[in-house]
Amino acid sequence: MPSAQYGSLPFEEAIKYFRQKLNVPTERWADVWAKAHDRAFMVAGAMKDDLLNDFRMAVDEAIANGRSIGWFKREFKNIVARHGWSHTGNANWRSRVIYETNVRQSYNAGRYAQLQRFPFWEYRHGDSIVPRPLHLSWDRLVLPKDDPWWAKHFPTNGYGCKCKVYGRSENEMQRRGLTPGNAPNDGTYEWTDTVTGEVFEMPRGIDPGFDYAPGSGVETRSLAQVAQRKAKVYEPPERVVPDLFSTARGVTNDTLNGVWQRAPDDMKDSIDTLSRFMAAHPTKTLFIKQTEIGTNNKASRNIQEDVAAYLGLDARDRQWTYGRATRAAGYTAVPWDFTVVKVKADTRFSNVDLTRIQTELKALLNERRDGKLEWSMSRRLRQKGYNDDGVLITWLHELGHQIHFWGGQANWTSRARDGLITRYGGTNAEEFFAEHFVMWFFARDELRRWSVDLADWIDEQVDSAMTSNRKGNWKR
Repeated sequence: MPSAQYGSLPFEEAIKYFRQKLNVPTERWADVWAKAHDRAFMVAGAMKDDLLNDFRMAVDEAIANGRSIGWFKREFKNIVARHGWSHTGNANWRSRVIYETNVRQSYNAGRYAQLQRFPFWEYRHGDSIVPRPLHLSWDRLVLPKDDPWWAKHFPTNGYGCKCKVYGRSENEMQRRGLTPGNAPNDGTYEWTDTVTGEVFEMPRGIDPGFDYAPGSGVETRSLAQVAQRKAKVYEPPERVVPDLFSTARGVTNDTLNGVWQRAPDDMKDSIDTLSRFMAAHPTKTLFIKQTEIGTNNKASRNIQEDVAAYLGLDARDRQWTYGRATRAAGYTAVPWDFTVVKVKADTRFSNVDLTRIQTELKALLNERRDGKLEWSMSRRLRQKGYNDDGVLITWLHELGHQIHFWGGQANWTSRARDGLITRYGGTNAEEFFAEHFVMWFFARDELRRWSVDLADWIDEQVDSAMTSNRKGNWKR
């Protein structure tokens, strides 16, 4: 499990805190000081915009989707290799510092926002291997939320600090016999920035640069510093698809959701349907390479812990693997709340062109009118050399299965089956729905002109899925 994870799900306050930051290239860690971190994302020594933004996307993924430290270490090494970046410290140590500092500070900023409704706050010491004596002495200290002490002592209070703050209501204070204490006065110490010569007075027990409450605000000096660097706000695309797990650098949450931002106007209804289904029945996806799919492959075991954490499975549960990896482009099952799609190391969703997919599928449908029966829609795109488009279609095909499962897994009607478009769609009712759902998604009007009965059948399954509270063949 991620070493800096706080619960099974990310929460909006933490995600919003991180996403409102500006990218700030810096030469060293002290270039951005204290509260400036509330508005600045930095990685010491990362001066190039594209390098910093790649780190930014990886951290965003970790915070929003609960990625583990193992996942982030691999991303860190990939980013470093891609940019040829020389960094201080070994890769494992450096990646852990970036990961834990950003995840914890975002969590604590989110907590700071949530705790405002409580009149009293309680400091709780974390489970650090080597506890800081002063942090340990503050354990179970209860103070009013507006006590000035919190401005300098709200966690995180240093690298590796795992302390937390809990809110206490008036009723809870009475019920548990808690009484507010007195803010400790542990003195201060001076810390000198050896490069600039600046001297900072720090509270004892607080590491340099951590003497602020994450999310509490930004100093004027910090804002001026950020503005001077002309940093840009990172703006991830709107999340139609909440999350995914990927081992391909070009397949990320942002690149997948970025696909929908490039959609032609006649696909807006389809994307809205996708968004509503994901909201009603959150469905996760593994985008993994062929070697990682195999049940007995070493590569699949290397990602086992991360996959299990993402799917919420037991660490040894390998139900997501498949013994015939060479034959499967994707797969899913009724009991699962996830799909698995095979990708290549060079798969990039930024290359996906929805208009091109529409054009190819409409051409396929016209050829069907002339008597030609293509094997599958995904293969059509791949044979044309549009492999990235083919991966997206495979994902929508597998998601179509989940829609069918939630919609009651209705059998095909004879009149709907007369509208068969691909040979793979004729395998059984499940593949029939998944294949034709893809056509429905990209070319709904053309599908209806081809077969009203088929289009109506798909409409009915999609509508049922949106309101259903059970999966399986309850319509058969």
